Amino acid sequence: MHTAWMLGVTAALAAGAWLAGCAGAPKSSRLGVSDIEHTAVELGAKLGESDLLRSRTPESPRITVAITKVENLSTDIIPESDRWYIMARVRDSQGLEPLRRLRNVVFVIPAEHLRGSVSANEFDREYASGRKPTHELEATFRSATRAAGRDRTDFYQCEMRITSLDTREVAWTDMVEFKKAAFGKAYD
Repeated sequence: MHTAWMLGVTAALAAGAWLAGCAGAPKSSRLGVSDIEHTAVELGAKLGESDLLRSRTPESPRITVAITKVENLSTDIIPESDRWYIMARVRDSQGLEPLRRLRNVVFVIPAEHLRGSVSANEFDREYASGRKPTHELEATFRSATRAAGRDRTDFYQCEMRITSLDTREVAWTDMVEFKKAAFGKAYD
């Protein structure tokens, strides 16, 4: 009787552990805050290591890079504030901070965005109109979905590029790719 009771308890514990493991499985393959953060950090690091910026010195002619918000071609809704956040995180990443001083590179938001901003004061607007960007930093989010039964996998790609405003040639491009999988019913 004692052995049967122990086998029953062991089986119940094993079933509970199995169910707990299932409960921890992701129910969504959609973009989250951590995905946006990861993308920004990775792209900032790649830009900091790029040939475009690595070969520059403090005496190099100044590069002023106008940042635009991320273009969203994914199936997820990425609010405008999050699309600007990604670019702000890339601009402020630790890998790029020394480049401002050591490589004579400045990152700014476009004057049009500043002019349209409710919070911009006259000094900001005047500063924006006189800074003359030489390059533009753009990014595009894309996604593809694969669903099989109740399971779903979303593949995400964020491509970033810097374009010379004089020549319209791409001076640098790189991307971050990742996938997210969800198993089971989303409404459980």
